[in-house]
Parts: sequence; structure tokens; C-alpha cells
Amino acid sequence: MRDEEPIESLPSPLPTPAVPDAAAGMAAMEKRAAEYHARAKVFARALQKPPFHAETVHRLRTHLRRLQAYAEFLQRPVVATRLAQSVTWLSRLRTLDVFYQYLRRRKASAKDLHQVTWALKEEAMVVAYAGRLETIRSMLAKMTITRLRRPVAFVENRLSALRGETSEQLATALRDLSHEATRKELHRLRLLVKSLRYQEEIALETAWGDPRRMAAFKRLQRTLGDYCDRDQFRRLAKKMNLACRGELKKEYRQYRDRARAAVRKLGPPEEPASGQR
Repeated sequence: MRDEEPIESLPSPLPTPAVPDAAAGMAAMEKRAAEYHARAKVFARALQKPPFHAETVHRLRTHLRRLQAYAEFLQRPVVATRLAQSVTWLSRLRTLDVFYQYLRRRKASAKDLHQVTWALKEEAMVVAYAGRLETIRSMLAKMTITRLRRPVAFVENRLSALRGETSEQLATALRDLSHEATRKELHRLRLLVKSLRYQEEIALETAWGDPRRMAAFKRLQRTLGDYCDRDQFRRLAKKMNLACRGELKKEYRQYRDRARAAVRKLGPPEEPASGQR
């Protein structure tokens, strides 16, 4: 288990210069997005046929998510949806990779490891022969960062609104949670927090960036991610009838309680003070 910093309400936004250079900020964001795009293409090309390297799958998914957040920030829904679908195609493969490594660290039985290894091989074959990676490579080849570009005024308005939007989205999501948040609610919250974190990461390239808020999102994302991992492990163990399923069910409950406690501590994020961007 990780030793986490306490998760409380998001910090108040840092003030930004009265007249930030939006053009310079846009150029910096485009440069970072271009790096994500180039790396995603490299990782996609590296995944030609099974067995796939687990870290390469992870890095490809991470960079696709970052590009998705960039497309969402620029309000390019068609591109964002395609990127999100690409991430989904690799989700089960990534989950099984993580589950296998987790069981190895726990020194699970040889029988349990064998079953997960077999499931991992089967999923890799599905990904390879369903043409998913080829579709991802084709999408990335056709995508250009310059085609996603928006006018400077548009980007400036988006950056100015970003803090208020992220605070409101998170506050709304938290208000909609049950007191004992369900699995589906926590999963939806995790996906939202991940998207907000990556958009805050984009803003760090500009004068509007706030590293404290991004760090807070990252901590919350990690707590929710640890819970969601245990939830997936528990369900996989039950489906495969693994010998360790009882232990995983108990651990899942511990992480569920931790995640629920973390989101209960979060109050509505503070809004930017009047006059601040």
C-alpha cells in the first residue's frame, strides 16, 4: 500500500498575471501535445504482435489519454471520442497485466498465476487480431496537432474558464455521490478526476497553470485508482475462481472504505476570487 498525503479540498487557485501571453501559452501547449502525439505513435508502432510489453501498453494508453484531454480542452469532441475508444480497447489488456504483476508480488499460487497468464495471452490475441492496434496507428498517423488548433482568443477564454469549470465539475460530481458511494459512482468519479488532472497538466504550460491543484487531482486520482484496481482484481478473481479470491475481496473492502473516506473529506472546491483568471 502507498503512503498517501491527506486529501482535502482543492487549494485555492494561484493568482495569474493580469495579462498573460496567450499566444506563448498556446505555443507551449501545442509543443507538449506534439510530444504526446509523437510518443504515442512510437509506442503504438512498438506493439506489433503478442506478447506485448506491459509498460509499452501502459505508456500508449497514458499518452492517448493526454491527447484526449487536449482535444477535450480544445472542444474537439470527435477526436476526443476516438481517442477515448482507443484507450478502452486496451483497458482489459492493461488490467490483466497489472493483475498478473500484483499476484506475483503477493506470491499467489502457481495455479492462479497460470490462469491469469492464459487470460492475458487470450486478450493480447484479441487486441492483435481484431485490428485494434492497426486502427490506433492509423488514427494517430492521420491526426495532426495543427489541425486541432484554435484561435488565440479561443484558447485564452478556455484557459480563463478552466479553473472555474474544473471546480464546478468536481463539486457537481461530489454532490451527486451517495453517502456510501457505489462502485459505479467511484469509477465515474475516477474517470472525471483523471480528465481534470490531465487538463490541469496542459495548463501548467501556461501562466494560468497551478501545480498545487494538479498535485491535488493526482493524489485523488491515485486513491481512486487503487480502489478501482482492487475492484477489478476482486471481480477477475471471482470470475476465474482463483484460490486468492477471498483475500482479494477483503482487501477490496479496505480500499473501498479508504476511497469513500477520501471523497467525503472533499468539500466543494473554492471558486476563483473575483478578478482572478
